[in-house]
Amino acid sequence: IVDGRGDTERVWTFAKRICRLLGFKQYLCEGVVNMNGQVIEYVLRNRRPFPEPEDICQIFLQEQDCVRDGRSITEAALYRSVDITPLAEQEEQVRSRMYTPPDAGGSCSANPAPKKSPLTIVHLTDIHYDPEYVVGVNADCKAEACCRILPDLAPATPETAAGYWSDYRDCDTPWHGVVDVMEHIRRQHPKIDAIYFTGDIVHHFTWNTSIETNEGSMRQVFDLMKRVFPGVPLYPVLGNHESHPANLYAPHDVEASYRMDYLYDFIADQWADWLPIKDIRPTLTEGGYYTVRTPYGVRIIGLNNNPCFVHNFWLFYSLDYFMPQLQWLHDTLLQAERDNERVHILAHVPSYDDSCFIGWTREYRKIVERFAHIIAGQFNGHSHVDEFNLYYSRDDPSRAVSVAWNGGSSTTFTKLNPNYKVFQFDPVTFEPLEQETWMYNLTDANLTPDQRPSWYRLYSFKSYYQLPDLSVDSLHRLVQRFAQSEQQLHRYWQAKQKYSDPLLQEGCTSTCLRNALCAIVRTEHDDERACELLYEQAAQSNATTTQSG
Repeated sequence: IVDGRGDTERVWTFAKRICRLLGFKQYLCEGVVNMNGQVIEYVLRNRRPFPEPEDICQIFLQEQDCVRDGRSITEAALYRSVDITPLAEQEEQVRSRMYTPPDAGGSCSANPAPKKSPLTIVHLTDIHYDPEYVVGVNADCKAEACCRILPDLAPATPETAAGYWSDYRDCDTPWHGVVDVMEHIRRQHPKIDAIYFTGDIVHHFTWNTSIETNEGSMRQVFDLMKRVFPGVPLYPVLGNHESHPANLYAPHDVEASYRMDYLYDFIADQWADWLPIKDIRPTLTEGGYYTVRTPYGVRIIGLNNNPCFVHNFWLFYSLDYFMPQLQWLHDTLLQAERDNERVHILAHVPSYDDSCFIGWTREYRKIVERFAHIIAGQFNGHSHVDEFNLYYSRDDPSRAVSVAWNGGSSTTFTKLNPNYKVFQFDPVTFEPLEQETWMYNLTDANLTPDQRPSWYRLYSFKSYYQLPDLSVDSLHRLVQRFAQSEQQLHRYWQAKQKYSDPLLQEGCTSTCLRNALCAIVRTEHDDERACELLYEQAAQSNATTTQSG
């Protein structure tokens, strides 16, 4: 193809055959190859130098630890780095000990400011609305996503019929399920100061999308949010499924027909009810990211980190085209530090996820460590599970510096119960005081399709884990407990899976539990030092206890 001697159609025929050999349905292979083929061809024609097969393997199969014996593209020397401004020594001494909010006053003030109530912020993520969901259709379709009419789909049986409120089997959310979660939140939590929405409205049928249908789904959900939550500030970010084709977020220096202008213009229009579009348009149209200072005082940084997703084929075109956004993140945090502001960072793909390319995670981790004293919280989606993550110092894997919270998902995809989260924040420092997870059991809900699901508070974080607070130090001590006690770690795993019936039945022991703990403390692909240290310390502690006993 690149030399001008290839038959493009022949190449795509090979690709479809390989896809079929891997066990995927023919209609899926046809759709995925036809939709992504033009992008891949453009990358191959224009990438300089031409990528080696091993290079592509190390990106696309990073999750499987694809490596090569010779040159590795994961070597830090091969990347551009963010230009990080060091923390001034005098600032470090002060800011590492305390945070003084502007106009906070002191304890000796003659007229101390009245104590403010905690802020209530709902974290909602991964809706995955399927406009073609069919109740009762065969949900055991053996494709990547089910619960709609698909080619060659066998008739449903009572055991395989898709449930009314969705299904544990690779299914997304019907419209009445989307409406239910929004209306329940409104009824259950009459006082909401803001909503953080961390992306993914569009379904998982990645072989069957278009710009028009994606925009139709997004518009429908955003209109619902505006109707159900009038006057409530909402701070959204994009998910990897919002683009067409899914996962592909192109650089700005490619041909106009491949760029993301259509999507960034669309969200600028849709988000205008919530965000000061005129002020943030330069970065929103550049790359789908923005920053705003909220009415209640904290600064929001909304990232578009979907370019880091390893299924984004544009990474083959450029390993570091996302660097301007990361430099902007650093510069924005630097200004916030000078202005004595606290910051919440919203993003879709967790940077600690193995599917986030190491070129992003390395630089992002450096930025988080540098500005940890002003980052009061990070909020992600994408994984669909109820998890949190601790960032540790790159030079000292025993020192935790920041925490990221995942919102889970309001979709059931895959094998999960729908959920959302409610945070209480200190109105001055904007540190989280408490986090609640709300959900319903899908099995029970589908038994009574004529009734709304029975939402309930699954747990409150401090009470569930017996913590004095949600500080980084407390969470570090919590993971130390996890390393020492499989029983406590298993309890975390159950909550992480949102007490899903099929996943609880599958269970989790030994290696599975260790992986669950390592996922909490890994913030950069293939860096297991913090996890290894936790288990080493646990072994030493157990040995000391045994000897003293």
